[in-house]
Amino acid sequence: MSLQGYLRQVKPRLTESHINHMDRIQKHLRELTISPFYQQKGNFNPYYTIDNTFAKKIADALPEKDYDELLFKSVESGKGKNILDGGGKFVFQLVLKRGDVEIETSYHINTPKKNVLSHYGMKKRKDSTASSNVNEYLSMYFLAHPKFIDAESFMQDVARLSGGTGVYTGEEKEVQYEQLIELLDKDETAIRDINIGYSNSLAIAKEVKSWDRLYWTPRAKPAGIGGKNPSDTIIHIGSGNYLGFSNKIASGKDATPKINTNINAFFQKLGDTTKSKQSLQMLDDAWNDAVASVKGANASKALGKFDISREKPSESSSKRAFAILAKEFQKDRLEFYGKDFYFPFRNGFIKKLGNWLKNPVNMQYFLKTVGFYTYDDLDTTPCPYKLLIGSETGSTLKDVSSDEDMREFLLNDKSSNLSRIQFNYKDGQQSFNMSLKYKIGNYQVDIPITARTRASGGWSGKALYITSPGIKLK
Repeated sequence: MSLQGYLRQVKPRLTESHINHMDRIQKHLRELTISPFYQQKGNFNPYYTIDNTFAKKIADALPEKDYDELLFKSVESGKGKNILDGGGKFVFQLVLKRGDVEIETSYHINTPKKNVLSHYGMKKRKDSTASSNVNEYLSMYFLAHPKFIDAESFMQDVARLSGGTGVYTGEEKEVQYEQLIELLDKDETAIRDINIGYSNSLAIAKEVKSWDRLYWTPRAKPAGIGGKNPSDTIIHIGSGNYLGFSNKIASGKDATPKINTNINAFFQKLGDTTKSKQSLQMLDDAWNDAVASVKGANASKALGKFDISREKPSESSSKRAFAILAKEFQKDRLEFYGKDFYFPFRNGFIKKLGNWLKNPVNMQYFLKTVGFYTYDDLDTTPCPYKLLIGSETGSTLKDVSSDEDMREFLLNDKSSNLSRIQFNYKDGQQSFNMSLKYKIGNYQVDIPITARTRASGGWSGKALYITSPGIKLK
């Protein structure tokens, strides 16, 4: 059962202040993109569901009454008469639905975001970090509050509480119960993750008997601990000493280092303008190659007037421009956000990047960039960490050794130490693999890489996101 379900059960025992506060929280839990150009899985959907009370006011103000359903279409600027000024910045053109026919009226309204509930006809997108946030945070919470009966009782209990929880962020701000409630309500698997958090706390308690302060660190780390430290939770165990935990919900070795960044930011990390320009050229060339493969008349004409080299190298700055192109693709019954353009662009970029990395000089630069993303300066506060493998039935801790060979490999200055570089790619996939031989230590190296868009609502910029689950030395 969701937290909302429990709130309905316990509301008779809550004060009016608690009820009003909880209702306000629930209204602001949604992560909703409101845009005339919103699309999901290649399909445009500028229509939204409006709060019932506000929608009734709109229907009452609308002169037209002959329709089966009133639809709300997001637009940049409204046409005709504004029949209801809700005081917000979001504008919706009113559309009448009669049977299967949609008729756009000459009336529009404006409203703040609070009245917009969801994308019309689409399921709410799950918060991808909610599950890990809950089990990570509760790993610390249950150390401070070890009393635990079951997950259901816990959800009822925290709904009544307010104030500080005894767990701090890396910015030294105490997490409040209101924030905990938000975390739980965003999590679609809250029961499971509460149980994992409790099991995590039991495993940690066997390791650490006392502490000065508990930290949940999804962003900043405390007391000068480097931002590259992989710990999701950190305990100050006294006298300036810290111990961290890298939380996972799967067994296995913590494969580090990892790549997790925008491709443009990645190539700019070391300040080599030549390499940075080469990465942008690969993106532009991949775009132009994809343009050459397009057959539709409308799409080809629109692409011919569009210069990708003038677009900013980001993941989101071209959202409107891409949406306009996508509409031309639709006229030709083609998928701009999928098989007819984005996929050829992405696949083409991957091939260019993979072949570029086959050059030892380029590979050495790539690896050194990963090294600078991975290792902090030596003057940061030490915080050794352990791998915390979470499970509802019992979590476990594993030591993670400091791998000096990996550090030496990534920060290696000699491209001549790299040989037998291979680019392994199955056409059409968003992931590929680089393998090579590292002379020092005679290591075989495996580098899995994924290049993709991560934009919600559709591909929005030419700079793809590059990730890797971990480089391996064998």
